[in-house]
Amino acid sequence: MTDNEAMTPQGSASPVSTGATQGAGRSALREELRVLKLQAADAGSGAAAQALAHRDAAYVAFDLKDLAAAMEHALGCVQCARASGDGRLQVKAHVTLALAMLESYDDAGAQREFLLARTLAEELGDQRGVALAAVNSSHFELERRNYRQAARLLLELLTSPWMPGLLEPDAHQLWEIFHVNFVVAVSEALMAGDGDPHLRETSERQLAVSRALVAALLDRGDELSVQDASAVLDALTRHALWAGTLPEARALADEHVRVTRDADLPLLYGRALLDRSRVFSRSGDLEGAIRDAELGVRYFGEAASELWEARSREVLANAYARAGRYREAFETQQAVTRGVENLYRDYHQQRALVSQIEHQVRETEVRALALAEAALRDPLTGAPNRTQAMQVLGELYGRAQQGHPSAIALLDLDLFKRVNDTFGHLVGDAVLIEATRLLSAELREQDLLARLGGEEFIVILTDVTLQEAAAVCTRLRDTLYHAAWDALTPGLALSGSFGVATLDGAQDITSTLKAADQALYAAKAAGRNTVRVAASGGEPELQPG
Repeated sequence: MTDNEAMTPQGSASPVSTGATQGAGRSALREELRVLKLQAADAGSGAAAQALAHRDAAYVAFDLKDLAAAMEHALGCVQCARASGDGRLQVKAHVTLALAMLESYDDAGAQREFLLARTLAEELGDQRGVALAAVNSSHFELERRNYRQAARLLLELLTSPWMPGLLEPDAHQLWEIFHVNFVVAVSEALMAGDGDPHLRETSERQLAVSRALVAALLDRGDELSVQDASAVLDALTRHALWAGTLPEARALADEHVRVTRDADLPLLYGRALLDRSRVFSRSGDLEGAIRDAELGVRYFGEAASELWEARSREVLANAYARAGRYREAFETQQAVTRGVENLYRDYHQQRALVSQIEHQVRETEVRALALAEAALRDPLTGAPNRTQAMQVLGELYGRAQQGHPSAIALLDLDLFKRVNDTFGHLVGDAVLIEATRLLSAELREQDLLARLGGEEFIVILTDVTLQEAAAVCTRLRDTLYHAAWDALTPGLALSGSFGVATLDGAQDITSTLKAADQALYAAKAAGRNTVRVAASGGEPELQPG
């Protein structure tokens, strides 16, 4: 079903409409993937939009069976979702990565990502996120033919506090996928005789409801994509087999084959053929079962789906044996063994490729974090720069408006031009570095010293009064004045002037900085190596010492 978030047992969701898919199939999907790749690479659109483009691209890649592209976009989705800071988007990203791992036969990785998605969704109180993780977990169990477990997952969701997530206004497609998956899971579990009597009774009651809802989806006609129609017909065929209504099962299976035949999606067509082969076999038409299973082997081979090719060969071998064609059954079973060997080898090759992609993504993420950190640091001293200082001031201004004032101080190293002119720029750089080290060591962890440029610094003091800030700046002034500057070069001495203002929320940040600048100017005019504070009226006052 085309929710771009959840998957059904018959195929994956994709953003391609039925009009686009029925005529062009894989070519339309490839074009869709190309466009989504461009959108995912557009950094100007923002991390959240990039994450959604990566997610949609991964789902298209699922339909194309391009597992490398699916994994690359799934990892990109997680990376961009984290960068966006949107927890609900991160839930969707982890689900997408889980499905990519499922398609790559990494069951342990898929289960880990589903658990991460569900845990995060529960922490956020994201009902839809929990439902999304549960429905896709059921898809995982269905793909591995663990029908009873899939049914349990869906029944648990239906009776859980998270169930309203399926009923949210924008979750109608997830609700539909829930019912499609439920019909498949319970029909197969009941045919296998699985489950305790209580579970069977509960499942059968809900099965009648879900089957009616799924059947109603066929009334949409051309509005359904090929993938959606395939999922619906597959579910209804399985239900008809369980109910023993073989004519209905045959009619549904024929329609399934017809819908997928001209879609240029070999995997969907192969699965439709396998469904009909099963119906033929149950009806006693072994030649029909053999014919469709043989065609299924061919189309799964074309789709490069080794797992489904091996499964179709198993069905074919059983049909040959039932028809008394034992030699062909034996040869087909041998082919199944070879296919499983190839699948095992391909799995390890795929894991190597996935590891390489994961490594590349981690490297990209580390570089991005390093660049982001560098953008907030002064390259000479390593101190935070003006950009980071303004970010912190913005946060503290918000706190100040809620009754938690802080303070800021503008600092100039006195006569610094004379240092450069007398001792050279290398010594001047060393002075800036050492001054940063000395002053930072005197501050608390919650405080900040940032270099604004040249010899100008700002000191941000969190949750302090103006008087407390003045006392801190007096200590900083003394630290600078009494430091052993002549250790850098003989004859070197240094002092600093400070202008202090309170960030109390009454004035905006610009006005507060202006008040501190006026106090700094007064400190310099008073002979430097001085601390002055801006009074409530904005006029600077001398701070003794």
